Amino acid sequence: MTNNEVPRLCGGTFFTQLLLSRKPTVSQRQRTQRMTDVFHNEDVLFGLLQIVNPDAIKPTGNSFETYTTNYKKCDGSIGDDLQFDNPSVLSAFTARMKNEYTTVVEEATAFCVNYIDIRKTPRNHEKLVKRLIEVIRDDKSITDDELFQVGKNGYKVNKKALTKLTEISLPDFLLSVWAFVVLKRNDNSVGKETIAAWSDPKTKGRYIGIDGTSITQDINVTMPPVEQAEKTTADITEDDEDAEYDEPPIDESAPDPTTNVTNQIINAPAVFFNSGANVMQINNTGTINFDRSGKS
Repeated sequence: MTNNEVPRLCGGTFFTQLLLSRKPTVSQRQRTQRMTDVFHNEDVLFGLLQIVNPDAIKPTGNSFETYTTNYKKCDGSIGDDLQFDNPSVLSAFTARMKNEYTTVVEEATAFCVNYIDIRKTPRNHEKLVKRLIEVIRDDKSITDDELFQVGKNGYKVNKKALTKLTEISLPDFLLSVWAFVVLKRNDNSVGKETIAAWSDPKTKGRYIGIDGTSITQDINVTMPPVEQAEKTTADITEDDEDAEYDEPPIDESAPDPTTNVTNQIINAPAVFFNSGANVMQINNTGTINFDRSGKS
């Protein structure tokens, strides 16, 4: 192993960094109660695959779990879906990145919401960005003029400028790095030595690699507003009092509004009642209460 071979940005090393900032779906206390995560590593990888190929179908059985493990290790069989050497799939992805970028980055945004820890307190999404910048900076096989999207509408900077940024759009950046991996690093085995360098030889599965601390400036990692997101962290709030979320929790204890409803109309200038062909208007109503509880 030589210094020029570590680190290498490829599918396995990118995926490893994503998983370090993966969204938690159960608290530590819930884990001790043998509760499992809502999603697993293979779900995260399939989410990435769907960005490249929205029509992808997840394999049944345990095969995709095995492929995910091998993909992360940059070793072994990963199946046809993860080799990314299908010319038609790559051509379609390239065309979508060029002609439908807004749609693709929306898919990347949904991926971030569903799978990346974007809470304010641990700031794991910011750590993820810094670690990826370190990998790109130190990967000598990536030229200084290689461009990466870092802002809205696909705003790009080259590798040298990447280390000086103070604001980065998370979906744009992750999409850009993933596109680089898929389109320019389809040989996943080039990262095998990097994975070995990041792994504790004494403790299986323990990560001892880069931590992003060499990127010393503060980076404001932004996320666009998301109207709808898959709710996968709702169960954490009971046991994790320190967790912070962008939206308040929903009070599910509220009574069913259809069983006993009183509607109030305040300062209405007019009220119209429609019953068949008859319409009645009442002006200057002030406040009217309608009791639809069914009780007299």
